[in-house]
Amino acid sequence: MDLLGWLRSSLGLKGRLEKFLRDSDSSSGSLEGGLRWRESPDEPLSRVQQNLSWLPVYQAPEPFSTPPPGCPSVWERDAGLLARYLAYVTAAEKIGWRALSQASRETGRELAAEWRSRGIDLSCAKATEQSEGIYWYFQGAAIASLFADGPKSDAFARYRKDVESYRRWRMAGGQVQLFDEYVSVIASEAQLRPGTE
Repeated sequence: MDLLGWLRSSLGLKGRLEKFLRDSDSSSGSLEGGLRWRESPDEPLSRVQQNLSWLPVYQAPEPFSTPPPGCPSVWERDAGLLARYLAYVTAAEKIGWRALSQASRETGRELAAEWRSRGIDLSCAKATEQSEGIYWYFQGAAIASLFADGPKSDAFARYRKDVESYRRWRMAGGQVQLFDEYVSVIASEAQLRPGTE
């Protein structure tokens, strides 16, 4: 049995292979002839196509692009931590980092430590060591420290190193740039959003 005959019998392509070859020849070898054959609704799927039809189509993940202090990806069990973080940062943005009370600064330091600890926990566990969400924990820790300790502090510099370590990662490189821009706006004490005082 020749190879073409074997392919016809094993893949169920008996008449369709000749039709494909005729269509390809009639369209001067263009790819469209082959695509019309494959997309024809009258033709039943081959066994290979049937076997592969249940597989999900791989979607390449998009690079991170969320303006800080946004944090779109945290584990469900950390929803309370995220809510506390967002409330803290929203209040700190309105007041400005220089005008924060000592109690607010302590709250920010605690949040920064919790966020960083959570990121380290995830990065050390085998099941989550490659998780994309780890970056968001490090960014959240750095932003909480930015307000609690100030942009020129040693404490903020330590948290910022965690974020910097992602600069060359394809998924987070642009996000690190957004983080840098956010830090420079906070450091300059410029108005972040219209209507904030």
